[in-house]
Amino acid sequence: MTETPAIRIDDLSKTFGRRRKRIEAVKRVTLEIPVGQVYGFLGPNGAGKTTTIRMMLDLIRPTEGHVRIFGRHVRREHDVLRRVGAIVEGATFYNFLSGRRNLEVLARTANDLNPKRIDALLEQVGLAQRADQRVKGYSTGMKQRLGLAAALLSDPDLLILDEPTNGLDPEGMHEIRQFIRSLADDHGKTIFLSSHLLGEVEQVCDRVAIINLGEIVREGMVSELLEGKSRLRVEASPLDRAAAVLGEHWTVSSNGQWLTIDATREDAPHLVRRLVEQGVDVYQVASQRQSLEEFFLSVVREEAGRRD
Repeated sequence: MTETPAIRIDDLSKTFGRRRKRIEAVKRVTLEIPVGQVYGFLGPNGAGKTTTIRMMLDLIRPTEGHVRIFGRHVRREHDVLRRVGAIVEGATFYNFLSGRRNLEVLARTANDLNPKRIDALLEQVGLAQRADQRVKGYSTGMKQRLGLAAALLSDPDLLILDEPTNGLDPEGMHEIRQFIRSLADDHGKTIFLSSHLLGEVEQVCDRVAIINLGEIVREGMVSELLEGKSRLRVEASPLDRAAAVLGEHWTVSSNGQWLTIDATREDAPHLVRRLVEQGVDVYQVASQRQSLEEFFLSVVREEAGRRD
């Protein structure tokens, strides 16, 4: 028996305005996210990420299509959202209250106050030492940490996080990345993660979808999307001569210190022979896998080229 997916989105569309001012923000998006995965949702600014998330949480109504969470239609069975915790467009709180008091207010509103759980969450997100300070004095990163704690208050099965590491320093990003990964690996939670920090997404997500101009343009396991997307880095002298020789057969770019060649590891012996035959000294050849950020940029450029 196939397990019901945590999220299923079918032909989801959203149009704002009418006639000449009509804008298709999201166009027939279809996705399925299995239980227990960390799923990345990527796209440039204005691509439709936040609009999609707002429809998933029934904050705005789709023009077409629908969303199911754990098999239940979000608009018709609204109580399924009790199984969801979310950060959307930044975390906002009462500035005159402390971080702890803000969480207590949210817990009381949901009739689920558990001081021990609040203490544990503050510890997990790295705010235990600042829990009794007024939120007015919190940095953006601290507010994001508090937002993550708030999203986890009800111990949800699904987390929907819109830019959860916004405002965090590199150490903070690393801590939150590990925390998010542990929620899936150790607690079986599903995380839907929207972010523009592609290096972070590459390290934490199992699967990703790339949305551009409202449409899904790529989707799949991170490892599969990047499979075969390797290049060679060559350190040689003279560099301009090496670029000219290799440029006859491969696409070559230079940063003034080494060359990057769109070639596979299997091409390396042939590449080195050609350089040596042309009197070029080769000091180093290394294979590099394309990063998710580079893959993302290539996909967005490719889609832009198709539309021109």
